[in-house]
Amino acid sequence: MKTNTLAVILALAGFALAAPAHASLVSYTVDGVAPLQLAAADAPPADSVWGANGYPGDTVSLQAYTGTFDLTVGTSVQKINSLLWTVNYTWEGTDANHWDVPSNFTLSRQIQIGTETAVLTQTGLLNASWVNDYLNLYTGSTATIYTQGYRIDITPIATPYGDANSDGGATTFNSDNPWVQPAQDIYAQFVVTEDSGIVAAPEPGSIAALMGLAAFSLGSSTISRARSKKIHRIA
Repeated sequence: MKTNTLAVILALAGFALAAPAHASLVSYTVDGVAPLQLAAADAPPADSVWGANGYPGDTVSLQAYTGTFDLTVGTSVQKINSLLWTVNYTWEGTDANHWDVPSNFTLSRQIQIGTETAVLTQTGLLNASWVNDYLNLYTGSTATIYTQGYRIDITPIATPYGDANSDGGATTFNSDNPWVQPAQDIYAQFVVTEDSGIVAAPEPGSIAALMGLAAFSLGSSTISRARSKKIHRIA
């Protein structure tokens, strides 16, 4: 009977070790992107108001970020970068056909969770006009990382400069050019699911529990043998 009971206990312990580990906080790091200079396609003439070199255009970059999130099945929104934007004069020609200068750009950076990495790619549009400059980031492509028995799908979220209700226009012109805009937080959606192809590593507590059961098994077996010998001698 004791042997059967012990077998059941060890089997249950085995199932416990095979189950994914409980949720835990994990750190992640997202690289930055060096400033991109977004000047007009047409070069300004030497006799323009600010001269041939007076229209460098805006710059856009991303600041690196390190954070933590709860590695548990579900969906969350996490910060991944800070968007840095500097507005400067952009050559817009001398006729109405050039008064809006669009510039498409791509921001690619690496994200690392534990020892695993992936690349987050996000496109955007800068529109320099006579009225103001406008900056928008679009939804990025989904990157996937597998770690600790989980699959993590990470998708950068579309962001107009300012907030979800803004038109993406620049807001700060309180000094001479270039005009540095306030940093803008950029977020991504993290979707965590269990990776059926990988068994999560057992928790230290579960290992200790199994070792305790093993020790208990050996102790019980030794005691049983000792009692058996004692009874045999008496008989």
